[in-house]
Amino acid sequence: MTAPAKYILLAVVIVALSNCVDGTDKGRISTDLINISATANSSDIDSNESGPILEMDNISFNFGTIAAGKRVNHLFKFVNSGDSPLLIANVHATCGCTVAKSWPKDPIMPGQGGEIAVEFDSSNRTGHQDKAIHIVSNSRPATLVLKLTGDVIGPDFELSDITSN
Repeated sequence: MTAPAKYILLAVVIVALSNCVDGTDKGRISTDLINISATANSSDIDSNESGPILEMDNISFNFGTIAAGKRVNHLFKFVNSGDSPLLIANVHATCGCTVAKSWPKDPIMPGQGGEIAVEFDSSNRTGHQDKAIHIVSNSRPATLVLKLTGDVIGPDFELSDITSN
């Protein structure tokens, strides 16, 4: 490769790499509100330290007995009883039959509340159901587990299918 070709190649590489950063913060989320205690050094945590507190009305919902194929929808309600904004980073279930449909994506200010909508699809399921929904937030603890329980009966169920547990 000739010397001018090397310089041209070097110039192209420099220009390409310098265009990867535009210097703007458009569309970026501020990390100023994130304080997940699970990643902090426990010796640095002050037990009197303030912060957001995710306080649920109920952490479990029993939908009773339903026929296989039905869908159960439930709203878990909560309040930020802390003194700083609450951020819900993610809500996910451990099974594909249970889905978190919606939750607040914006910061929840102290004293404000919201709802987490979940749906359980009982298709191809029978017997006792015990589903977990994990909420990841910047409160303490950083992960909170909600429970959705009940019994699903199929066309050939017997009373012992739901009373033996």
